[in-house]
Amino acid sequence: TSGLSAGDGCGHTLLTPHSGTLSSKNYPGTYPNHTACRWRLRAPPGTSLLLAFGDVDLEPSERCASSSLLLADPQAGTAYGPYCRNAGPATPLLVTNSSTVTVLFNSTSHRSGRGLLLSYATSQHPGRADHPPGMQRPPGLVYCPAGCKDIDGDIWGNPSQGYRDTSVLCKAAVHAGVIADELGGQVTLSREKGITLYESAFANGLHSKRWVRGALGTLAAPRTQLLPACHLPFPACGDALEVAAFNASSWWHEVDGLGQDRAWAAERAALGTAGHSWAAEPGSEAAWLELDLGTRRNVTGIVTKGSSKQHDYYVTSYRVSSSRDGKNWRPYRGSGGQEDKVFEGNADSHGEVFNAFIPPIVARYVR
Repeated sequence: TSGLSAGDGCGHTLLTPHSGTLSSKNYPGTYPNHTACRWRLRAPPGTSLLLAFGDVDLEPSERCASSSLLLADPQAGTAYGPYCRNAGPATPLLVTNSSTVTVLFNSTSHRSGRGLLLSYATSQHPGRADHPPGMQRPPGLVYCPAGCKDIDGDIWGNPSQGYRDTSVLCKAAVHAGVIADELGGQVTLSREKGITLYESAFANGLHSKRWVRGALGTLAAPRTQLLPACHLPFPACGDALEVAAFNASSWWHEVDGLGQDRAWAAERAALGTAGHSWAAEPGSEAAWLELDLGTRRNVTGIVTKGSSKQHDYYVTSYRVSSSRDGKNWRPYRGSGGQEDKVFEGNADSHGEVFNAFIPPIVARYVR
């Protein structure tokens, strides 16, 4: 197991063998009274844990008696803390010599405090051991821990425009499809000349916000470009793949009010098709749409859209499977997952939604 958490004071938590994120309940709102949480972090044997203190804002008290954060290193027999607002960590990074660390958070009665936000990585993470997770290393390399998607903070922009430089960096990397939230990973950055308008987009389960520079502003906001992992070794990952043929489990033969037949056939599923799209026969179970790419390809992501404003239909969630021969199918489970991944789809009939495949799918057929 990569880690365990227990207690009524635990907030957003994602623990993996190589990195993770944890926070107190309600973070960044005031943490509750009389709660406790215990996280046990476990790294692979032969590695050591690095902990980055993103925020430790516990109400001050004598010897941190009111609320406290304590870290125990059982292998070395040492402890760090207790920490609170008047007795915080000396540095934002704690480098341990242990592969197992227990993190203890306790609260009694208090009035203020955001609580805590921590992340961790192992000594083998590609950002190297002398920088905490989420902190930049020259030349533009950042290591993002797993669990960035649900932390607090906004992002502005999308993969094609780049992101405003005040966006939460690792959260933007998940939105852009550079890393998978359940795995984390290294991000390559470049800072470029800004633009005055960032369009919002829904991608990989995250909404970015629309941002417009004020009319009185004289300078555009700087932007950060995130280099997707699919640029290497898939240099053509930005190109839309041609679909040789569409197939489906069924399709809807609609008869409108004038008695005219309208076929919501599989081939109408191509993105950009005017008018109505594909739809399964109403009431059908486990409906699927199949794309034949003509030959085996590297598929790094998918864009979905509803039918149209005139035909207000869209898919809110879906699973993906792939095949190299059209007979044997493999469900997509993402980065080391044990269950089929459920992708978040559309919330309306006109917006486009992007989801990345990390790792990419190598197949001719995709359902």
